[in-house]
Amino acid sequence: MSKAAIRIGNTAMLALAMTAGGPAFGALVFTPNYNDAAMSAAGLTAGQITSVHTAFAAATALFASNFNDNIHINITVTAVAGTGTLGQSNTFLNSFSYAAIRAALIADSKTANDVIAVGAGGSVGAADPVATAHNWWVSTAQAKALGLIADNATTDGTFTFGAGFNYAFDPNSVGVGQYDFQGVAMHEISEIMGRIAGVGISIGGSPAYLASDLFRYTGPGVRGLTNGGGISFSEDGGATLVKLFNNNAANGGDAADWAGGTNDSFNAFGTTGVKSPLTAVDLQIMDAIGYDAAASVPEPTTGLVTLSGLVALGFLRRRAKAHRP
Repeated sequence: MSKAAIRIGNTAMLALAMTAGGPAFGALVFTPNYNDAAMSAAGLTAGQITSVHTAFAAATALFASNFNDNIHINITVTAVAGTGTLGQSNTFLNSFSYAAIRAALIADSKTANDVIAVGAGGSVGAADPVATAHNWWVSTAQAKALGLIADNATTDGTFTFGAGFNYAFDPNSVGVGQYDFQGVAMHEISEIMGRIAGVGISIGGSPAYLASDLFRYTGPGVRGLTNGGGISFSEDGGATLVKLFNNNAANGGDAADWAGGTNDSFNAFGTTGVKSPLTAVDLQIMDAIGYDAAASVPEPTTGLVTLSGLVALGFLRRRAKAHRP
């Protein structure tokens, strides 16, 4: 396997090539790999490390209880000292043609929202919405969910949190000055699952777009394929603007995060003293990008495919923000 390290701005990437394969597994299962040594070195006590394990397992259980894709999602959990970043994810990506991604979304259409998205006037149109030279990407976990690659036991990404913050490991008991650890974890887990914006960033020298970019609209029929403001999540081609995305160009944070408002684990900035839950709109966007809602028909068995490339894309994305009542 050949590989080459690439660094673009503050984002570290690793270009690889591989052939999909591996064993078949059962229903949606999260497999954590806890780097306890790194957590200890970052300043966490043994008791806090145990709480991290428990809270992370609870966070993944919420996703597993809401989606039933027959795959494993394999995540390394680690920490860094201090308060430089609240949550960070490093996510492996696969490159496919727009036609292949659209076909996979159509084949994986299980819910009423999916049918709208891939139907006439939906957000996943027949034609590639980007006219200039570019590439399309999905996360490896997302590619498994869509049947673009076979299930496997290799790492899909890494969740890193800042050990210097004051965390509440029980989301129902978040005190003053504390961050909801499960909310931070769910935020980064969802990004490893593919809730990431590409919006033309450079990967390997070419503009890159992520499958989640297909659901960015400013109005009916008007896509928002930038990192600017006024862009909302929509499955029906902009006719219904469900929730506003963060204005990355103005605020920092991530373009695929929510702009804010009600407490939500997918918001761009963390807030102390409150529970940051997994909300109905969070589940809706995860359904849209390729995950099967728990009430849906089980996904059929898929064959093996050959990847055109694999990239590890790291984002230093979630910052802390003091709570303002």
